[in-house]
Amino acid sequence: MQPEQIKQALKDWGHAVQNRYAVSRGDRTVHVLQQVREHAPGTAENAMRDLVGRDGRSRRRFMGERSGSDKLLIPMLPTWAVDPVRASNDADRPHDNAEIPVDMGIPDHLRWVDRLVAAMERDKPLMGACVREEYCTVGSQTVKARRVGEKLGYGTGFRLWMFRSELDKAVAWMEGFAAAA
Repeated sequence: MQPEQIKQALKDWGHAVQNRYAVSRGDRTVHVLQQVREHAPGTAENAMRDLVGRDGRSRRRFMGERSGSDKLLIPMLPTWAVDPVRASNDADRPHDNAEIPVDMGIPDHLRWVDRLVAAMERDKPLMGACVREEYCTVGSQTVKARRVGEKLGYGTGFRLWMFRSELDKAVAWMEGFAAAA
């Protein structure tokens, strides 16, 4: 394989690694508030007509009729005489379901690059870190060199020219493996 082909394969691999986890949008086609509006009565008049009897009067009338007391001439029990209806306050602002990351994996034609980079990281950690930082993250090479230096404990002593040198060595190392295979 030519160095240009290996660099292109590394770019494709880095793109696949960056976009490996896709976010499942679920049922985001209709907003939560739109779903609620479909069940809402619409106007205040419609709401009052549909919600009649929900203030507890119908329940108190029902309990008054079945109280069994002939002396009770009141058609409706007072609120203090009625057992409370247990309810929980589950009012909350509308919220969407959590986004679920879905692992898309590495494409089959790039698995060899993934295996080579993993082997490189085991054998030559500095070269592996430089390859992974160059092709899988965003930023200038100066920033990437600083990140590699911080990751591997070199601090600010790891310079840009060292990063580029390790990157060239890594591509040459991958060329050797590709030629041997």
